[in-house]
Amino acid sequence: MAARLASRTTFTITVLDSDRAPEMPDDTLQLRTTSLNSAAVKLLQDAGVMIHLSSHFLTDFNRLEAGSRDAPSALSFSADDIDLDRFGVFVENERLRHALWQTLTAMPQVTLISESRLSSLQRHDDHVDGLLDDGRALESRLIIGADGARSQVRHLAGISSHQRDYAQEAMIINVRLAESAGHTTWQIFTPSGPVALLPLHDRQASLIWYDSPGQVQKRMSMDDDALRLAIIEAFPARLGRIEAIIERGRFPIRRLHAQRYAGKRVALIGDAAHVIHPMAGQGINLGLADVVALADALEQESDPGNGHALSRYQRRQWPRNAAMLTGVEQLHHLFTLPFAPLRSLAERGLKGAERMSPVKRFMMSMATGQPLTTGKDHSRHDTRE
Repeated sequence: MAARLASRTTFTITVLDSDRAPEMPDDTLQLRTTSLNSAAVKLLQDAGVMIHLSSHFLTDFNRLEAGSRDAPSALSFSADDIDLDRFGVFVENERLRHALWQTLTAMPQVTLISESRLSSLQRHDDHVDGLLDDGRALESRLIIGADGARSQVRHLAGISSHQRDYAQEAMIINVRLAESAGHTTWQIFTPSGPVALLPLHDRQASLIWYDSPGQVQKRMSMDDDALRLAIIEAFPARLGRIEAIIERGRFPIRRLHAQRYAGKRVALIGDAAHVIHPMAGQGINLGLADVVALADALEQESDPGNGHALSRYQRRQWPRNAAMLTGVEQLHHLFTLPFAPLRSLAERGLKGAERMSPVKRFMMSMATGQPLTTGKDHSRHDTRE
């Protein structure tokens, strides 16, 4: 958000980050990985961020597949179908964060304050007074809460949210494979939750395994050999041979949606506004879409805290994100139903979507983060409808 505004406006911007200033990661594979769709990549390019990311650590993906163990590629998408070279890239979170920090360091109108948080704020008609936890005071015309699911800004602004715990966790397992995973990312639905692969650089991959907290805890305590055997049993054969397990981690799966994204001289973006089930890989992409929408609303304003501008942002983004959160939640329920015949019906639905060009194009539009305008003749895909 700061990089976008700094590259397109004359606003003076202060960024508060509760973490330490990021350092350049070494070549070791980082645990958390981000999926950036093509719209997100363009946003970062326009803001000058991508030049700080080595291409070696960016892994293109040009094919998406989803299915069951019996039909692992029941639904498949190719970037070539919509005249794109790729759907997006995978990049490790810390590398992206470091690149963002480097970008902001070079922008004279941006002040970076690390290891600091807001402890209170007072909103007035024409400005906001903020007090930091180290005693410093700041005055601003707008506070943007981009501070995650447990947003302090959301709390201080008195904005309530609807939250839900899925009673499920995602286990992340970074592995090195005997052969490169290529440029296809795939997801297999199982009764306990999906298993997925994100291809990464140097024959490495990130495996995502959704399950109950108890099962995840058991796997976290396994030695590497036992975990490798468990992966072989649960993941499809297409995974191939695992040479090494590099690292593992876990995080809970939750849903959150703020009742509103804007208030008096306050706006929320990203996980501060909404937390989506990660099975669709859209969390950060929804947040970056918020960046574009809020920046568009503010760029022509002399006063960034203008209530009309913030209302435009609210009207544009809240319904879009609500629809995405609801759709992904329904997918989660559909594919984790305890009643096997209904799960089978859902799996057949994937195959049906594969044969329906309009459905596939809509889903690819969601995957890329942008409307699809292609000159290709798609009539050949419709012959079986």
